Amino acid sequence: MPVILTQHYSPADRIYEDVEYSLYHYPRQYFSRIVPYDRFIYYRPLGRSAARIDSKTYFGYGVLGQWFPDLNKPDHRFVPLIQAGPFPRPVPLYDPSGAFYESEGPLAPQFQSAVRSISETAYWRILSTGGVNAFDISMLGNTELVAAQAYAEQATRRPLDDLRRIDDIPSGAGYKPHGDNRVNVYESAALQERAREDHQRVLRLVQREVLKRGGATWYNNNIDLYATVGDRRMLIEAKSLNDLRAAVDRMRYGIGQLADYDYTYRAVLQAPEKVLAFGAPPDREVAWIGDVLQDQRIAFVASDAEKLLALNEAAQMLPLFG
Repeated sequence: MPVILTQHYSPADRIYEDVEYSLYHYPRQYFSRIVPYDRFIYYRPLGRSAARIDSKTYFGYGVLGQWFPDLNKPDHRFVPLIQAGPFPRPVPLYDPSGAFYESEGPLAPQFQSAVRSISETAYWRILSTGGVNAFDISMLGNTELVAAQAYAEQATRRPLDDLRRIDDIPSGAGYKPHGDNRVNVYESAALQERAREDHQRVLRLVQREVLKRGGATWYNNNIDLYATVGDRRMLIEAKSLNDLRAAVDRMRYGIGQLADYDYTYRAVLQAPEKVLAFGAPPDREVAWIGDVLQDQRIAFVASDAEKLLALNEAAQMLPLFG
């Protein structure tokens, strides 16, 4: 059954770690209402901030993915929005007859519930009024498909996002919104991965080793981690590996991201050593991944429980081991 997802615009109004059009964060009371691969419609409440043109309207739509737990809050979950996009025109609460679109009558929706189910007829009426049809849904970019393919460099991505100094890996996606800029499907796929447990774990292990050696770490909306130890500079891209069969695809995608970020942020990063960090060691059958990365001059590391492993020669030479 389709659901309404309440989405505040201003970060000051949010108590959850959402990324609009990419990731939805929700507490235990809504666990049963989030069903993988169901459809959703975004609703924008008024909030405590100044009213916007889309306040108290339905403004976006898409498809939910497979939820996963919040590493830092066991009573919360994340659900990736594997397809998401804005309505061509926001939809008001009331239809021309004065009835609520959502409840299909005079009864007000349960606005106090951030996640609430709606009927099929209400769902399609809201989409139709917003200028969306079934074909439009099928044409939305899909983050699951993007993550399973070779990475497409985003040379047109602008503006660049400043690096932010951190002493702890941020929970969730660690995303900082910039005005009304909407994430594209490639950025969305990367941000969805950031919130996963093994992705967070391997970055924390890398950061622990950097800080132990007196180094410093930074990140931004694109770069998972940039680290310095003395005069050594490292660009770290982490890849979640909750499905070991996806290790080769994860390697290929990570190589593309490292090349993209090294090029796009060249003036800031200053020719760093490239590091690909897996959330788990790959199977022995694909141990050659380390050789491929060595040939590309990319260090390969992985987390094994609470231990950081060096999986090729380039990794062994990093200032993270020994």
